[in-house]
Amino acid sequence: MALPVVPRHDVAAFVRAAAKVAAILPGPLLERLEALRTGQDGHGYLHVTDLPCAPGALPSTPDNRRAPVERPLLAMEGWLLAICTAMGVPTAYRELHSGSLLQDICPSPNAHPLSAQSSTTPLSLHSEMLYHRWRPDFLLLACSRADHDGAAGTTVATARAALPLLAAAELEVLREHRMTCGTDLAFRHTDGSSPQAHVLVVDNVPGDPRLAFDRDLLQPGDPSARRALRALSEALDEVTDTVRMRPGDLLILDNARVVHGRTAFTPRWDGHDRWLHRTYARSPRGPAGAKDALPYQTKPFAPC
Repeated sequence: MALPVVPRHDVAAFVRAAAKVAAILPGPLLERLEALRTGQDGHGYLHVTDLPCAPGALPSTPDNRRAPVERPLLAMEGWLLAICTAMGVPTAYRELHSGSLLQDICPSPNAHPLSAQSSTTPLSLHSEMLYHRWRPDFLLLACSRADHDGAAGTTVATARAALPLLAAAELEVLREHRMTCGTDLAFRHTDGSSPQAHVLVVDNVPGDPRLAFDRDLLQPGDPSARRALRALSEALDEVTDTVRMRPGDLLILDNARVVHGRTAFTPRWDGHDRWLHRTYARSPRGPAGAKDALPYQTKPFAPC
């Protein structure tokens, strides 16, 4: 099944072609993707390895500018979007990476510590865009190039493992009281100030808890909320796993059931630094066939 040679010429056509590739993926992989999509896998994330990617044919790692429209398709971008269509509607965000559906994630000099483009500073555990009314249901990362030293890892912690470590009183606070939450840089006002969202940290779904957490952006409003949030933070640290991605790897994260971060690493700025690709999926909310009618969507920012 052919994918466009230059995918950014017509992103909608790229999404349609990627969906056709997804339909012929191996049965066991499709079953794992469906279990993750429906919340039945029990883990909240899936690490796919050894996808064909021809790493020797890669251009230099970009300096994190927006990908040029004329750039030919990279193998891991094709895999990323094909698997994204199996998880839901591919989703871009208007203010993030200039609304690009496919985003390059690479180290950038002088990157803000809260940015995915940081490197020497660890990225704290967080839910992706927990402050956004249309937060993604799934975050997908594909690796074209690992860091030189193999030090960079994606940290992952599940709500299902962490929440049983909390006291009943702490859980009650997290389930019943919304906390004020700031936003990441891309969604802030032009003067640098942050819009304010109001986030329920734990959604009390029996047997299948959902989580909205950010160690840096949540602002508990009273001592009991601060204690509960600190207890949750410590519990998440206790159950954190680290996934180290190699070329040909793809990681899918359920943004309601797991939180994620990144360990520190040291770039060399030699054109061969770590290079990931990122996109998002949201579960279809409309009638049957809506996913086919809308190949991908772009959401504007609105605080929850």
